[in-house]
Amino acid sequence: MAQRRGGEPERLGDVLASLMRRRSYGKPLELAGVREAWSRAAGERLAKRSRVTQFRDGILTIEVASAAQRYELEAFQAAELLGRLQADPSIQTVRRLVFRVGHFTT
Repeated sequence: MAQRRGGEPERLGDVLASLMRRRSYGKPLELAGVREAWSRAAGERLAKRSRVTQFRDGILTIEVASAAQRYELEAFQAAELLGRLQADPSIQTVRRLVFRVGHFTT
């Protein structure tokens, strides 16, 4: 147990968890969980045509293959997809979806 200045000792698990957060060691695992949640929310067809590139401060960035697909998602499906992600208890709260055109083939 680590000793805090002028206080009670900290539990080792709390110290390690704090270190993991500060050093971002948990980011790859967190992103993997978000990718799985995106696949469930988007469905097989859309999940194959997109990919999660970043999840930061509640903003999930999704890369798609074309501007047309980006427009379709933003205009017609974003609210429903966001609702599905927000209902998923396995990930942190997603506040917003951002769609970007990327360079990959579907």
